[in-house]
Amino acid sequence: MKRALKKFGWALLGLFILFQIYFSVRVYWLVSCTIPTYSMSPTLVGGDYILVSVQIPGRRIYKKDPLRPEHYLIHRRKGAHGVKKGDVVVFNFPYAKQNEKMILCDEVFYCKRCVALPGEIYQWRTNEGTKTVYLPKINDTIRIDTTNYSDYYKCIEYETGLPVRVSEEGKVYLANTLLESYCFRHDYYFMRGDNVNDSYDSRYWGVLPDDFILGVGKCIWFSRDPKTKQIRWNRIFKTI
Repeated sequence: MKRALKKFGWALLGLFILFQIYFSVRVYWLVSCTIPTYSMSPTLVGGDYILVSVQIPGRRIYKKDPLRPEHYLIHRRKGAHGVKKGDVVVFNFPYAKQNEKMILCDEVFYCKRCVALPGEIYQWRTNEGTKTVYLPKINDTIRIDTTNYSDYYKCIEYETGLPVRVSEEGKVYLANTLLESYCFRHDYYFMRGDNVNDSYDSRYWGVLPDDFILGVGKCIWFSRDPKTKQIRWNRIFKTI
């Protein structure tokens, strides 16, 4: 009887240790995410399961803002080195609930490649020609007028909680105050899918605030074809 109880006790201890290891890795180092679409093909395809390092940008700690119920107050712990150009990044999609207003929704995540960093200029082709945008970095002061209003008004509304509008005279206002320039409080990134012809990314919805970044994809730990349900053994343990 004593031997059985001793074995049971060791088994419980082992389970407890395994749980602690899993919890520590899950919270402080890695999370698992599923890729549902082919917007990152061929790097990632639908049915891939990837490990995402939250330690690279730093783990987020967030709580509801009592003054803005739909907004989170976010503190990020010091990370390893931050997001680099070319990283495959998992982030909260900023327009999961409303198309015209950035909201951090903790239920909807996207996975795209970072193609431009804060302080850089990114240019891409559209059906109408060429589009260029400057990505603000923290403490950047940028002149705001009708020529760049559409690039930044959602960012400014996210940071301030106040509406930005253009008057009939062509003046830009933050609430009721004339807005001629603005000092940004966040770093902004440009995200794009590798499958450029079938990806809904920053080319369509704009730049991404640093607060929304969860982590950087490191490897595929499992993969299953969504249609055939067959395991894709050749994709397992591929680095990203």
